[in-house]
Amino acid sequence: MALLAMGLAARADVLVTTLEAADPVRGISLAADDKGVTVQTAAGTSVQVPTAQVVEIAIVPPPSAPPPAAHPFELELVDGTRLRGILLEPADADAGEKVRVKSPALFESTGVLDIPIDAVLAVRRADGTKVPGASRLVRMPGQDAAYRLTGARIEGTLAAFTQAGIEMDRGELGTGEITYKELAAVFVDNEKSTLPDDLRVVARLADGSAIVLERSFRVAAGQLRGQTPSGLAVLVPTSKIVAISFLGGSFVHVSDLEPVGVKREPFFPLLEGPAADATLDFLCPVRMDRSPDGNVISLKGQQYYKGIGVRPTTELTFPLGGRFQAFEAVCGIDDEVLGTGYGHGAGTGSVVFTVKVDGRVVYESPPVEGGREPARVRVPVEGGKTLTLVVSLVPPEKSPKGAPDSPELDNAVWARPLLIR
Repeated sequence: MALLAMGLAARADVLVTTLEAADPVRGISLAADDKGVTVQTAAGTSVQVPTAQVVEIAIVPPPSAPPPAAHPFELELVDGTRLRGILLEPADADAGEKVRVKSPALFESTGVLDIPIDAVLAVRRADGTKVPGASRLVRMPGQDAAYRLTGARIEGTLAAFTQAGIEMDRGELGTGEITYKELAAVFVDNEKSTLPDDLRVVARLADGSAIVLERSFRVAAGQLRGQTPSGLAVLVPTSKIVAISFLGGSFVHVSDLEPVGVKREPFFPLLEGPAADATLDFLCPVRMDRSPDGNVISLKGQQYYKGIGVRPTTELTFPLGGRFQAFEAVCGIDDEVLGTGYGHGAGTGSVVFTVKVDGRVVYESPPVEGGREPARVRVPVEGGKTLTLVVSLVPPEKSPKGAPDSPELDNAVWARPLLIR
């Protein structure tokens, strides 16, 4: 296997989470390909794990994020890849057919990648600029749509990326231009790929990019090489990698599934009229692979890149179809409630996690508090048709402090929820 060099001068250890071991395997270097992973420990021993059993490889401490560029954007591709970088004008021959992205996180040399427009789903601003009415920036079926920072929408067909911005062909209305300085987002009328149920990896980079690679990935000489399902050849320096997530092995990430049932009961009465839905989304959000506030999931200082963020009371039902043997997850209140802006006088949040199979309760946690050890659940689901994950308020008589926490602090997460085949 190829050696994955992690820049050990700064003592960056690797943590390999597997299905079999209760705790991650810690090492100082590893070799990896689509057949297996070999971890070299500080004691000089070697641990080998089949790739299908590997859930995630994390770098501890993670590399620091690069400074923000002038006008960085995040490109969402049809295969699920999210790539951050600066948009450039493509070569004349490719105008209107490709978008050129400069991303030093991908290449040590030029840092430039040309992406066909038919592989792009969306381009969103990612430099921290506040976008007014961001919740109204939505995809319009059957057409391309671009948005200015003011919220104004231009409908039509994405004609080209230029050095200064984008051009939208509006038919009889002519061409509309939006500079990168004023561009909030652009959605392209492409279909999202249906990925095969096969081994893939996601390279998560320090700049926030997440690159989906097919199983033929290779690591050598401090570089991760691979190809995205949409056909892009990618070269990533391992010094830029925060974690490598594995998909489609002996398990499925629940956050990659579409729930067949969603029930949300807000802890405050809803406003009436059109504002009701927005209020419900604020009080009881459902965020895949994010915390309820939209951050990377964190429990007791450990980050998780896969999971589901909700607030009580929320009930999510997923299809099983009798295809899985067990369900496991780490459950807790996200560390974000411990930061400034929440205030510890009202508590740190507390909820109850419940797991149901075909409507039957197979697990119920004790009250789980923020800042405390999360609950770990592993239950059999063999033969089950549906899995239901419930997060509910703690009854007053069971509250750890004798009185309920303020429900705004109940930022619950199902971290790394897996269905094991």
